[in-house]
Amino acid sequence: MPIKRWHVQEVAQQEAASLAKQLGVAPVVARVLWSRGCRTLREMEAFLSCQEELCDPFALRDMDLAVRRIRQALERGERVAIYGDYDCDGMMATALLYRYLESVGCDVCYYIPERDREGYGLNKDALHRIHQEGVGLVITVDNGITAVEEADYADSLGLDLVITDHHKPRALLPRAAAVVDPHRLDDESGYEYLAGAGVAFKLCCALEGGDGDLLLDQFGDLVATATVADIVPLVRENRLIVRRGLSQLENGGTPGLEALLQVCGLGGKALTSENVAFGLVPRINSAGRFDQVDRALELLVSEEDGLEEIAQEINALNEHRRQTEDQIVRQILDRLEQDESALRDRVVVLSGEGWHHGVVGIVASRMVERLGKPCIVFSLEGENARGSARSVEGFSIIDAIDACSQHLLRYGGHNQAAGLTLPVAALEEFTRQINHWAAQHYPEMPSPQLAIDCTLHPQELTVPQLEPLNSLEPFGCGNETPVFQILGCTLQGIYPIGEGRHLRLRLCGEGMVFYAVYFGMRAESFPYGVGDRLDLAVTTEVGEWNGEQRLSVKVRDLHLTGLDYEQLHHWEQLYQQLRRGEPVPPAQRPVPTREDIAVVYRYLRARGPLVSSAEVLFGRLGGRVADLCRIKLALDILEEMHLVTRHPEGGGERLAVVEHPQRVDITRSRILLGLQN
Repeated sequence: MPIKRWHVQEVAQQEAASLAKQLGVAPVVARVLWSRGCRTLREMEAFLSCQEELCDPFALRDMDLAVRRIRQALERGERVAIYGDYDCDGMMATALLYRYLESVGCDVCYYIPERDREGYGLNKDALHRIHQEGVGLVITVDNGITAVEEADYADSLGLDLVITDHHKPRALLPRAAAVVDPHRLDDESGYEYLAGAGVAFKLCCALEGGDGDLLLDQFGDLVATATVADIVPLVRENRLIVRRGLSQLENGGTPGLEALLQVCGLGGKALTSENVAFGLVPRINSAGRFDQVDRALELLVSEEDGLEEIAQEINALNEHRRQTEDQIVRQILDRLEQDESALRDRVVVLSGEGWHHGVVGIVASRMVERLGKPCIVFSLEGENARGSARSVEGFSIIDAIDACSQHLLRYGGHNQAAGLTLPVAALEEFTRQINHWAAQHYPEMPSPQLAIDCTLHPQELTVPQLEPLNSLEPFGCGNETPVFQILGCTLQGIYPIGEGRHLRLRLCGEGMVFYAVYFGMRAESFPYGVGDRLDLAVTTEVGEWNGEQRLSVKVRDLHLTGLDYEQLHHWEQLYQQLRRGEPVPPAQRPVPTREDIAVVYRYLRARGPLVSSAEVLFGRLGGRVADLCRIKLALDILEEMHLVTRHPEGGGERLAVVEHPQRVDITRSRILLGLQN
């Protein structure tokens, strides 16, 4: 696993404590608000009150034109089609607008393209079929802003368009009766934070004359789920939408969502942005990934019997998605273990026959988490490769892809995620070129970062101290769950839980013993041992168990106390440069000596097989090898000379010396000779 760079916010302790006293809140609440830019009493009060009102929908450019054209369709009795998207945001927007228009007597239908056959957004064949079915007006939701050619085709058919979207437009806007998108350059509404369903909700509010409060009571659960799903910032009215929408979900809103909550084990439970994001959203998205959108829409718009059966079907699709995703990840890890060359690239490009294109985006995200680098995963389909890209903060993947556009058939996205298609024959050259571009623009690649709000002392790990953090909800993009660092804790116990899939850690800091759960970490993969001094990055949660309020502490990351992690990051980058064969001046080249290699070998031989990361190994050796780069190179050389075996394992590698190795001359190592030249 990559070493995460902790970015700890500076907090003025005395000022924050004074504001906490004036507000009558726990000191930790004021420290978190301070770390997030609220530095005055008024700013903190405004955030905590969450009394934002719904903003004027007519502030959006062309909203008046959209309302005029839709009202005209209602008066004429025209058939109207909603053209949506196959992700959660697009499905929620489609269901919301469909249900609203149906409620006001509109002759309305919906169309969502098949992910596999049609791909994203408007297409001419679909518009032709919609026109043949007697539709006079098409309203797009969560798509359409870049469909210039398709809009011209619709116009040639005599088919009017009202476009609502929240993606960034290109230089030329599509021809339409109205183009409603807060990212238009001439739009001054400031509503860029809205999800696609948020823009569709604004359209409904405008059709109601601007009053959206009752509509939020009616459709808030749909808009809230979409807002959480699309990871848009929880600022301004998005906080109000999500807070009220979650309440509606808890108390029985859309019947189909209620059925899905029951299936995923959230029925009757207190809902948060987090459990909606990990419970509802993946299941709804699974319908889009496997071209079962019609069933998902039926779940969202119907109030008939049989919703439980549809919810079960969608839940089964999600299980299939997990299995498919896990299968691809295992194939990738097996391949990388056989050939590590791709791991040294700045941008890791992976491809495979038969990989389901509907899940390659999730696979790319998992590989970014594992490797700490931008990753692009392609599904090879005949002569073409369809891929999804994910990145680390600080590296614009869309800029990198754009620089290679001469190889691409189509692409689109943003700094952190993108989709692209290219001929299989161009894949090798694309990989070479995108890495060349990355080397030119990012000589030192950005490292994965973890934003930490402030320091927490073990004495503050109590329900009364931390329960007030609930006042900062809803958490999500732009208002993340607070992350704290707890420094200098001694690890006293390691206990497997959840059938061995997770760990419960006993820790002692500042004389106080506490427990923390490390989800997804097995005991055999844990690189630390009892007695280690650790710095923890954690989140906390106060919830009810058996009628009692209890505190849980969850580990997000661990560091060995006392190591200079900024220097470790520099050494990691230097190691990557050397292994890629990039020029490094001899004076800056940390070549391991024969004694360095011997120190690492003797340690591994004395300890027996163990799981460790190079960072932990560096800490264990206590300065006997000068830097992390030399340790990683020493491990590479020992493996090359068949003295050590290495296999990826959890947070590090499983390392073991080879029993009865052949006598070798380390100085003849190809890696070592290459470093010395």
